[in-house]
Amino acid sequence: MTRPSAFYCFHRKQFKVVCVKLSAVFVLLALVMAQAFAYDVGIKVTVSQDTIAVGTNISIVKDGTLLYSAKADGNGAASFVLDTGSYFVYLDRGGYSRHVNILEVGKNENIAYTMRQLISYASAYGQMTGPADFNGTTVTAYLDGNVAKRISPNKDGYYIISYMPEGNYEIAFNSPGFVEKNVSATLLQSVFSEVNVKLDKTPVAPIAQPTMTVPRAVQKQSVIEILILKEGVPMAGQIVLVKMPAGNVEITTGADGKAHVNAVKAGEYVFTYGNLTSITIVEGEKELPAPKPIAPDPEPSVPIAPEPQKKADNGLATGVVIAVIGGLIVVIGIILFVLGKAIKKQKPKAEAGMHSQPEASETEHAAEHKHAHAHKHEAADHAHTHGHKKQM
Repeated sequence: MTRPSAFYCFHRKQFKVVCVKLSAVFVLLALVMAQAFAYDVGIKVTVSQDTIAVGTNISIVKDGTLLYSAKADGNGAASFVLDTGSYFVYLDRGGYSRHVNILEVGKNENIAYTMRQLISYASAYGQMTGPADFNGTTVTAYLDGNVAKRISPNKDGYYIISYMPEGNYEIAFNSPGFVEKNVSATLLQSVFSEVNVKLDKTPVAPIAQPTMTVPRAVQKQSVIEILILKEGVPMAGQIVLVKMPAGNVEITTGADGKAHVNAVKAGEYVFTYGNLTSITIVEGEKELPAPKPIAPDPEPSVPIAPEPQKKADNGLATGVVIAVIGGLIVVIGIILFVLGKAIKKQKPKAEAGMHSQPEASETEHAAEHKHAHAHKHEAADHAHTHGHKKQM
């Protein structure tokens, strides 16, 4: 196993040093950035006679979550480091009702809140969510159908609606582009009631599309009426393309949203308007198309080579070929029949001639055989006679 060179080790160490330094720089930048968007906020609490409220519990709440909680010191104050944004500040002190305030942080500052032991009005507070922009948003409290109070939330949707008599309220939350939400709440004197809501976007209604109406079927020589409407309102000046047996035409609707076409010929009439298509069938005897004149083939200036014979696909040509073949077969059959008759007439004569010749041959053969036999007997007699003489 080879050991790494000194050059490699040196550069590896240098790389590690650089990485450590960069990490430190990034951490420092993160701290600086965090510090740039965090602010020191001091909160001081007093009571009605400007008496310092030592020991008052101060809570910082954001988006429904408790972030910090501290007690006021000997100066009735507590300090917090908070990011930019909106917060609720809860002030709780023995013998006092909870006080709720909205805190908007955007700089280093000291804020003073006053607590009152007796509160003769009802209040509601909370946070609205859903919209990204709360411009034009309202919170309205209705008591017995009448508007008791209307306010606007801050840029983050935080609101406090206060100074209202005790009672049963209908609180309406409205924001442009969102569905209104109504919440029933009983608001009691000297109590801050929390009401949080989330708004939903207003559903976008589908864009109404025009409609085109034509009859399904009409009789020949009648009039086809086309009607174009949008949300029940006639659409004038709309162009409709008509494809019919006699050709294609364009028609335009009038003030009543109607256009008309004469059904001169029977067949299918296709109406097209935008992406809409409708069909009307014109009933009646259909006209046969006029035959097209056949133009004579021009004589070629150069002799045309004969094309290879192709298979006949025409039924008529096939029938003609079959008829010709059948006729040939009939003719051949007749010829064969005549030849057969002729052959039968000549056959008996030939057979008679053939039989006469063997009879003559047989006669001649018998004569020859008889003559040879006689000659044989003569020789035998001669030999017998000669032998007899010797014995004697």
